[in-house]
Amino acid sequence: MFTGMGLHVVEFPSGRFGYVGSIPTILADIVPADTSAIMGQRWFKDKTGEAMMYKFPSFATKQEAIDFALEHNCTPID
Repeated sequence: MFTGMGLHVVEFPSGRFGYVGSIPTILADIVPADTSAIMGQRWFKDKTGEAMMYKFPSFATKQEAIDFALEHNCTPID
């Protein structure tokens, strides 16, 4: 279980909720890297050499974000 790793749930300016801090990658989807990820050095190569990035979900409510983290054995800090 990931505990005390700084997984904070926050409300973004868009009104959706998500995580900040040291976010475990088990909470992310791996998707093809976009230009922003490449320019910001937030990408990696998969085993085929394709540029990929982690995409973390956002949620309509704070409770949904907390529940998602708990389902993946991560303990959010409120």
